[in-house]
Amino acid sequence: MEQMYDSKMKELGYNQLVCDIFANWEDVKDEILPPDRKQGTGNGTVHVFLGAADSELRKEFPAYYENVSNGEDTAVGAVKVKHYFLATNVLSMLGYICRYYFEKNTDFNNIAKSILQQLDDATDESGLLATESFFKLSTGSSKLRPYFKQFDEKGVFHKIIRPLLLPDSSYKISLFKNEEGEYAALWLIGFNYLSNFEADSNDKYTKNEVRRSELPLQQIFYGAPGTGKSHKIKDDVDVKIANEKNLVFRTTFHPDSDYSTFVGAYKPTMRPVPNQYKAVAGKDEEITYSFVPQAFLQAYVAAWNNPGEKVFLVIEEINRGNCAQIFGDLFQLLDRDDNGNSEYPIKADMDLVKYLKGKDEYGQEVLNNKDGIKNDKLRIPSNLYIWATMNTSDQSLFPIDSAFKRRWDWVYMPISDAKKNYVIEIDNDQYDWWSFLTSINTIIESTTHSEDKKLGFFFAKAKDCRITAETFVSKVIFYLWNDVFKDNESNHKAFKDDDGEMLAFHKFFHEDGSVNTNVVIKFLQDLEVYPFVVPDDGTSAPSTTVPNAKRQRDNSRYSVNGTDGLNKAQMTREAFRLYIDTHTEADAQAIAQAWNGLGLKDYVRHLVETEEEFNTRTKDSSDPNKRATEFGLSNGEKIYLSTQFGIGNIGRFIDAVNNAGWNIHIDKQA
Repeated sequence: MEQMYDSKMKELGYNQLVCDIFANWEDVKDEILPPDRKQGTGNGTVHVFLGAADSELRKEFPAYYENVSNGEDTAVGAVKVKHYFLATNVLSMLGYICRYYFEKNTDFNNIAKSILQQLDDATDESGLLATESFFKLSTGSSKLRPYFKQFDEKGVFHKIIRPLLLPDSSYKISLFKNEEGEYAALWLIGFNYLSNFEADSNDKYTKNEVRRSELPLQQIFYGAPGTGKSHKIKDDVDVKIANEKNLVFRTTFHPDSDYSTFVGAYKPTMRPVPNQYKAVAGKDEEITYSFVPQAFLQAYVAAWNNPGEKVFLVIEEINRGNCAQIFGDLFQLLDRDDNGNSEYPIKADMDLVKYLKGKDEYGQEVLNNKDGIKNDKLRIPSNLYIWATMNTSDQSLFPIDSAFKRRWDWVYMPISDAKKNYVIEIDNDQYDWWSFLTSINTIIESTTHSEDKKLGFFFAKAKDCRITAETFVSKVIFYLWNDVFKDNESNHKAFKDDDGEMLAFHKFFHEDGSVNTNVVIKFLQDLEVYPFVVPDDGTSAPSTTVPNAKRQRDNSRYSVNGTDGLNKAQMTREAFRLYIDTHTEADAQAIAQAWNGLGLKDYVRHLVETEEEFNTRTKDSSDPNKRATEFGLSNGEKIYLSTQFGIGNIGRFIDAVNNAGWNIHIDKQA
């Protein structure tokens, strides 16, 4: 199959191609099609016949073939297979489904809406959808026949893929496996008569027509700070597509925003002096007054000039400006008819008429489609979408009246864990960010009797899912002390110092300005937020740790090549020392390259550094130990090993070193 799709599988760890089951387009069999698209009878059983690859599959699964040939039940030894589909491929096919129903004069809105909703829920960060089936043999004929059978009835194939298939659809399938012997199939769905069909097809039905009836024309995403409102807009499939075509226009409202900063106005600008006057003027440019369009007008023109495309005007913090003043008479255009066009056009002022009927600085017509200023009137076309965000903690700045509100759809963004494992990292310990949010938001609500001041999951920016002590104090603690509890004091013990007095903000810092982590730790533990601990089974990977359990001292001991009784820090240093002693010919750069190639970058920051890298990182650091241990090499160079090992990453360190082939073996003793 195409190389770009092979690389997708390698990213997932399936680095061995078993075979192309269908290297060329294979017609979809009738039994897979939904009932309303079947040409024959069929019993509706969903299975994919793999006869074209039978010889290759026999080589891959010889024991299974032999056992079934000898009368063994086909369920014994059947191989579980994971199936992957590309979300962009689904979007392409969705266009053809809409056309199929359109030509039959059948409404396709509900089908498209259902598939798109399922697609939003099922697509992962890599743009893939996944489900499972079994590779099984059938004995119902004179010879064994290979199939994919028993697809997950609640999975992607039944909910998304099958509804996309048409009588003239085809597919390509390749089978891969990983180092653990697990199998996965990658699909590309298309048509055998379209040799150049691409997974990200620009078919007009896909990107211009499919979602119009489902997509809100005007909507405001609202919620507490950090709930992902802007991210929600940015991550929308249609916005992504429009952004690639420079059809997304953004603006942010603030107290000084007005009609001219939103729509446009005459401003002094520089323009070239005509050649015949340069000698007299004595300069190449001169100041002139020109009409300068702003976000609304830029989006308005783009929508009229690109009638087959979705154009987005995104307004951040819509309630931080005076909407009545900013929109002015444009307010009337927000009433849309059933087709999505402005129901009540407004008379444009002469500056706008002149600009829209004129030419731009390059001599091109501003509006290709003169309907955009027909009879000197403005009307928003159906392909212009106006989306906005509103932070509820700021809703008192400029209240939005009910007449304005009712012209928008409102989408509440609740506070949730966002299915991301963010941690607060304090002195090499990790505290669960979601546990902190749950605790502090409960106090905020009970103290302020409002949800407006609560913290959303993305309130603090994390790097590699880690929120540093510095970020936590400067952003989170500062917000709590300055905005939430400044006028609403809480009697919770977390807000008291050791003497029982109100905890002052400055106590979160040392005199030199560095963060006082002891105060941060006390604050978290008073909120009953504790470091991760190792569960009873002794495992230590982050995915198996238990968040928000009370701190337990880690007294684990390790041995390295027979040297017993080492704690975590001693063990890591001993392993590193052994490597240096057995690689005397290696310089600092080579050693750093070898250790940083262990794949621990996401779990241990600055694992191994050369002296230059260490000095660069710690140049402005106030941390006395610099988070690293220094080692000397026989050639006089220095090299540094990180000290940032804890129960959340030590297991990965041990596995990586043991499997590196360096004759260094680490055992956990107790």
